[in-house]
Amino acid sequence: MNTKNSVSRPVGFWLSLLTFGVLIALVVSFTAVLGSAPHVPLLLAAVFAAAVGALHRFSWQDMLEGIQGAIAPALPALLIIMSIGILIAAWMAGGIIPTMVYYGLQIISPRFFLVTALLLCSLVSLAIGSSLSTIGTVGVALFGVGEAIGIPSAITVGAIVSGAYFGDKMSPLSDTTNLAPSVSDTNVFDHIRHMMFTTTPTYVICIVIYGILGFVFGGGAADSSQVQLTLDTLKANFVINPLLLLPPVLVLIMVVLRIPALPGLLGAALLGFLSALFIQGAEFGSLLQGVMNGFSASTGVDTVDTLLNRGGIMSMMRTVALMVIALSFAGIFERTGMATSLVEKVLAHVKSERGLVVATILTAWGVLIGTGQQYVAIIMTGRLFRPLYKKYELAPKNLSRALEDAGTVFGGIVPYSTGAGFTEGMLGVSAWQYGPFTFFGWINPLVAIGLALLGKSMPKEKK
Repeated sequence: MNTKNSVSRPVGFWLSLLTFGVLIALVVSFTAVLGSAPHVPLLLAAVFAAAVGALHRFSWQDMLEGIQGAIAPALPALLIIMSIGILIAAWMAGGIIPTMVYYGLQIISPRFFLVTALLLCSLVSLAIGSSLSTIGTVGVALFGVGEAIGIPSAITVGAIVSGAYFGDKMSPLSDTTNLAPSVSDTNVFDHIRHMMFTTTPTYVICIVIYGILGFVFGGGAADSSQVQLTLDTLKANFVINPLLLLPPVLVLIMVVLRIPALPGLLGAALLGFLSALFIQGAEFGSLLQGVMNGFSASTGVDTVDTLLNRGGIMSMMRTVALMVIALSFAGIFERTGMATSLVEKVLAHVKSERGLVVATILTAWGVLIGTGQQYVAIIMTGRLFRPLYKKYELAPKNLSRALEDAGTVFGGIVPYSTGAGFTEGMLGVSAWQYGPFTFFGWINPLVAIGLALLGKSMPKEKK
């Protein structure tokens, strides 16, 4: 932990537990009961945590340093989130996403739509290493297809998020996939291979479930008139051409060439702008307006307008603000010793290797639920549990896998998390609605706990 003011004293267990309970109570009551955004309850919880810290003689400078330490590692992610807003507006104006929806409606079978959405989002996220980028691009297009063929939106988003977070967890280009082994002191490729033992059965179960749901909701439920209306509306308002499918392909090529995420996203956005100017005939002024406030269309068909009118920097500010506030709470919570007090109580009950792995998963799960931040869940849990893995001589890849089995995949389900806020902003469906259908996020931690209780796939550290 960080060095604290000499006159301060770490917050004890019960007061730490109370602070954590206040966070959960505020967020749940405001979001689930009152229908409010999670920003205000998170801010109130941060104020409460700061008051508790002040009572224990932590200066404001101490807590501010904690906040800065929590936010600093997330700055690249904040820039990427804003870049995604620009990319979506550009791809809408350039007709790229409308083209993807247009051809998708004609190719994808309603019965196999959910499995197709899962597989496609998995492949894209695996290639680019970002769940948010996948949801904001391919996810938007698939959501439009699902709406047109009559699949319930909550189930569609559940499949999209499941696929996106699978790739986010397993891609060597993902930030969390690199963060977990770095915290655990293991190799990223050893980490990925070790995750296959929990991820593979989870993924197979998801395919089966989405396949069954696809046959239930996709069998004869599609409204052919609505599909045709969507096709005609897109054709009337955009130049639809297979060449407009090249930008997504070029994005994958950028990944192969190892171009960093931020310049890669901005380069992809530039392709959208060029398409808008020279293929769609858009005005330069309207494009600049779209960069800031999002693409705006008025086709006369509400369902199509709902699909098209999105993107822009301002559409991302809700997610950016949510991330900053949540990380502020996490920074105060850790700097004042409250995180350590809670985890030490958990560690006191660990008596075996199996219990250690289960405790790691549950702690990462709890920190993620409490803070809504994957980075905080992985870093905080990994740092606190790493000495015990050395004590029990368990290979570090056991720790890194446990961190991702709970700290990454559940990130899109927590209603006040960055991932959930982003998804709701992009697709208009809240985590309270799509969360129950995001099967990958629920099943993966349970499979990991099951393997740990059975004592399977827990190699010892090599001498």
